[in-house]
Amino acid sequence: MHTMMNDQHQEQLNSIARHNGSVLKKFMTLLLLGFGAACFVFGIKFVNEYDKPILLSPIDFNTFVSPTAGTSSARVQPQSVQQKVIYGFLPYWTIKNATFDSSLTHIGYFSLPIDKNGNFVTSTDDAATGWKTFRTDAVERVRQETTKNNQKFEVLITMMDADDIASFLHNAKAQDTFIKNVKMFIKSQPVDGINLDIEYAGEVDDKLRNEYTTFISKFSKSMRASFPSLHISLDIFADSALKYRIWNLPQLAPFVDHIVVMTYDFFRSSSSQSGPVAPLFGSEKNRWDVDIVKTLKPMLDQVPSEKILLGIPFYGYEWQTVGSAPGSNTFPQTGGLATYKRVKKLLEEKNIKEQWDADAFSPYLTYIDKGKIQTIFYENALSLSYKLDLVRETNMGGIAIWALGYEGSGPELWHVIRQKLR
Repeated sequence: MHTMMNDQHQEQLNSIARHNGSVLKKFMTLLLLGFGAACFVFGIKFVNEYDKPILLSPIDFNTFVSPTAGTSSARVQPQSVQQKVIYGFLPYWTIKNATFDSSLTHIGYFSLPIDKNGNFVTSTDDAATGWKTFRTDAVERVRQETTKNNQKFEVLITMMDADDIASFLHNAKAQDTFIKNVKMFIKSQPVDGINLDIEYAGEVDDKLRNEYTTFISKFSKSMRASFPSLHISLDIFADSALKYRIWNLPQLAPFVDHIVVMTYDFFRSSSSQSGPVAPLFGSEKNRWDVDIVKTLKPMLDQVPSEKILLGIPFYGYEWQTVGSAPGSNTFPQTGGLATYKRVKKLLEEKNIKEQWDADAFSPYLTYIDKGKIQTIFYENALSLSYKLDLVRETNMGGIAIWALGYEGSGPELWHVIRQKLR
């Protein structure tokens, strides 16, 4: 999620079982999952205006969770909607223009990187930009505004390089240095929480996995002793319950308040075909191999659902494509991030028609620029509403948005979030 280019934070998700069958079969599957609104598969258009009522899709959490989930300690239980966490990630590059909707409960500043020795990176070119920005008046404005609005202000502490992560986890002394540095930081720069964004995409063995768990345990216990009310969260790849990743979810859950599942970047700027950034279901046309529902089903058996925050993208990707149909091949080196703000501007200024990909439960648009076909997949109020229904009915703890400042000035995304979760 959280690399500065937003396209390098996780390796491309590998194949799992494909979702086969006819359109009718998929339609029946959606009904079994409780999606009364599955009629959108057949092309009913959603009017994306914030003052129009959002069409409801009454997901039934009892049918979403597998029949065997009752034997798991993480079984879904009913929870009040008012308790949902709405966490917004605030990158340093959007901080001057971002606004903070009243529905937000937590705002997490991205980011303060650390090195393999457990020290904050404060003096090396681009890597230190997050630290330098944190020391400016812009962050103080955020701190004051969140205090006034009774919102929690947190920081993300990041490490992205696989070799550095492995070296850090092998080194108990580096971990002790890190914990000491974080404590000193909190005393000098009071924050309400720490999000650990350590994104290891390399080969994982038992030793490294156990070392990560030991580190999180040590960090959590030390922080709790010094700052009992500190909110502790960590971020994981979307497929972490499907593949052998660094995160041993059942063992990690007791040591953190929330786990952010980065359920986006299923397609990205480097993808060879155009497609949705966060597909809810499997593709009837076999355009992708993994989706949000498939990643969450096993996770809900491993982690208490109220500790899970579902990643929500306020962005998509755009490419030059060989055709205008969803799934068209892309031209190499033409992909780029498209914020919702950019999409809205294109829709307004170029009079482009917003389209709906029923296979992806996602909006997209195409247009001609200098004789070349451009395609953008993104999220809008309707696609977000389905994901928010999933959060409610599977009793997840809330959502985590990447990223504040990407939404622009339009109210429609915040409107559906307030409607569904507040």
